[in-house]
Amino acid sequence: MYLSYVKKIILITSILLLAFNSQAEDIPNKIANTASDFISNLIPGEGTTEVSIDLRENYKPDFSILGVREIEKNSNNNTFMQFSLSNTEKLNKERYVGNLGMGKRFLSDDSHALTGLNIFLDYDHYGNTRGSIGGEIKNAVMGLTSNYYKKIDNGSVDEEVLDGYDIELTSQIPYLHWADIFYNNYKWNGAEREDLEGSKIGTEMLLTPNLAFEAAYDDKDKKGLEDEYYANIIFVHPPREGATAQDGVSNQIWKKEKDMSDEMIAKVKRNNKIMIEFSGSTVISRAD
Repeated sequence: MYLSYVKKIILITSILLLAFNSQAEDIPNKIANTASDFISNLIPGEGTTEVSIDLRENYKPDFSILGVREIEKNSNNNTFMQFSLSNTEKLNKERYVGNLGMGKRFLSDDSHALTGLNIFLDYDHYGNTRGSIGGEIKNAVMGLTSNYYKKIDNGSVDEEVLDGYDIELTSQIPYLHWADIFYNNYKWNGAEREDLEGSKIGTEMLLTPNLAFEAAYDDKDKKGLEDEYYANIIFVHPPREGATAQDGVSNQIWKKEKDMSDEMIAKVKRNNKIMIEFSGSTVISRAD
């Protein structure tokens, strides 16, 4: 297990070094561009594409590809579609999860704030199905998102899809306008066992226009589930606008970057993995 931690640390360090190496800066861009071109051919339209690698202490890496495509756009509102496909590990078995959602966002008259509503359908290849409804409000400094998840169907008699919710508060780190800090509180309603509650605290940083990095600590209030650290490496296309880690420390950027128009096609922040309780097991699947 110690060796696996070392390998993950080496992988993270290598990718971060690539982000600041001018001779290798095209590597993450090419990866993100390839994924973006593939999905753009399936669902055309203006939007963003992300390819991510999720590294956790006690599990194999998860991979996902996510896209946001604008369906309709007006001067101060839009309608968009978000879709993703990822793998995850439950009881040491790999499974694949697909997500499809629709959202509506509204931009304030001065373009300094936005609000939004969204609905999603989640499905894994074992037949577990879940829906969700969510809301968001944010500006250039603060953000608040909330999602409520509701079971639609279980994949088998041995698996129970859990209802639940999460609420996340995000704040820009002063003077580091390319970094946010977030606090996420979640709860899953147990079917035959106690409810699972927990919280995550972490940061998301835009290292380059094409590369983001998220790291957090997941504190679970449930026996049988270990608290854990995780890291998420995200390749982004097209390049994001705004400050990156290469801009360093600044007390002026926040005065210039108040326009939220580019966030109208940002991804909805939610839990794309389906939370499952297994019959005959003392362990509930991971809460990510």
